[in-house]
Order: sequence, then structure tokens, then C-alpha cells
Amino acid sequence: MHWTLTVPENFSLPQIIRRSLNCEQFKLLQPPFSVNRTKEHLHRVERLESGNTVYLILSQTPAGLILHTDERLTGKDTEEISQKTRRMLRLSENLQPFMDMASRTPGLEKILHHGAYILRGTTFFEDVVKAIILTYEEKTQQGQRISWLVDRFGDPLPSNPTRHAFPTPLQLLWGDDVLREVFVPGIAKKLIQAAEQFCAGGERMETLSNGERQTHALAAEVAKLLDLDVKALGLVMLNLGRYDYIPATACMQRRMRPFDKAKHDDARDPRAMFEPLQPWGGLACWLWDWSSAENVDVNAIAGGTEWRV
Repeated sequence: MHWTLTVPENFSLPQIIRRSLNCEQFKLLQPPFSVNRTKEHLHRVERLESGNTVYLILSQTPAGLILHTDERLTGKDTEEISQKTRRMLRLSENLQPFMDMASRTPGLEKILHHGAYILRGTTFFEDVVKAIILTYEEKTQQGQRISWLVDRFGDPLPSNPTRHAFPTPLQLLWGDDVLREVFVPGIAKKLIQAAEQFCAGGERMETLSNGERQTHALAAEVAKLLDLDVKALGLVMLNLGRYDYIPATACMQRRMRPFDKAKHDDARDPRAMFEPLQPWGGLACWLWDWSSAENVDVNAIAGGTEWRV
């Protein structure tokens, strides 16, 4: 069966696939995601609340985003998949104001070609687990570790048991001894702690970012609950859609032109650099064209103007 979801005017599935495959900081397209040969269709194995595990294929046509699966789904299953798809592709977010700003900001021009949408998981738990691995694990091991985690703990796809869904918090806790054998102690501890928090907090953890809570108050609570340092926290806040949260390590430790050469002879504080671009300063930091960073002063570009919507 298949059905269609409406997408924002500036959304492109091939763009989000390419960006998530080739992101300079982190390779965000990890299992249980995969793509077809032309990198135009996004595939995913997903475990549903009903306990069923399905294989989902997403493609884009002029009519919208097409969701296809060979499984027969109930109305509840269909709605669950639709909601998870909206989350993982950020379909409910209006990034047009950011695109308008990018068109006037040297250092962000490439976004007009590559797009601004960034892939994330179908759940907050998936985002947290991947953020831990992508920021604490050796870069050469990150993809392998995520693949192992999915294959070792996730529910298998009935039609192809070699494919698996992303594990639940409880599934991860059941294998805490195995996690300690595979990951270095610090990473294993953070993964287990995250699984414990999501098992104990349940729905509260998944809805942590809802409401009117200030971004930095939310960041402080997430960091405390999950014992995350600034690098992992930056990726988690990006995945929560808090685009005004400027990661403290700024993508991270690139050499940038300082405000005051007399005081700074190395990389400057990214929070000062991107603050003039708020409320999009964090997203701008992640998507910045770092190849020209030494020649650009964002404060001069923005002229001290705050970009508000």
C-alpha cells in the first residue's frame, strides 16, 4: 500500500539524502535508514507500537512525499508511520525564513543549492543514541557501531531477517552486558544511562522539547538527565529542532576570523559569531560553508541585526 504526505515548498528528498550522507561533521544517514542506488529514495525499517516491523520506502513526486510498504497496515499504523515520517524529515518545520536569510549571508549561499533540511530519527531516543556514538566514538568506527547496535538489538524484518529496526530503550537495557563488551566504558555507560532514562521517563522523555520552555533551560535539563557534554548536546539540540542553540564547539574547532585580533589569535567563540543570525544561529553554524570561514565576519554581514520571524 502507499499514501502521500504534503511537504513544504522548499523540501527536496534527494537533497536531504545527499546532505545526510555527506555532512562534513557527521554522517547522519545511518541504519535503519538506507537509500537506493540513485540516492533518490529513502528506505527504513520501522518497529510500530503494534509490535509489527515494516519496511518503508519514501520517494518524492510533484504530488508530495510517497510512502510505500508491502505490508497491510491498519489506520493506526498508517497514522503512526505518517507522524514518524514528519518527524524524521522535519516536514512540520518552516525553514523558508532561514533560506531567505541564507540568500543574503555570505557563508550560507550553498544552502540554496543543498537545502536546509537534516535527517533525524523517528524518536528522540534514536537521536540521543546516535548522537552519543557520533560524538564519542572514533570516526572510523561510528557507522559500524550503529549498524551493530541495530542488528544486535533491533527487531528483525519478517520478510528479510537480515534487516532490523532501531532498538527500543528496553531492548538496549537487556543487552547492557554486551554493550560494555563492545563499547569503551565511557560510551557504554552513556548508552545505558540513556536507555534507563527513557525506560523510566517514557513519554515524558519523548515530549521533553514540547511547550514554551526556553532553549537553554531545555539544554541544561537534557545535559543533566543524559550526562552529555557540549559536543553531543549540540547534535541533540539540532535534532530537537532548537535552531537557536549554537553548539559551543562550533563544528567544530575550525579557524575563524576573530572579532578582535588583539585578543584572539585562534578560533573565536562560535556563540558570538552566530548570535547575529538568531533565531537561526545554531542551524547556520551546522550548515556554514567552513571553506571560506577565514574570510567572513558574520557580525559585519549581519550588521548587528537580529533575524527574527
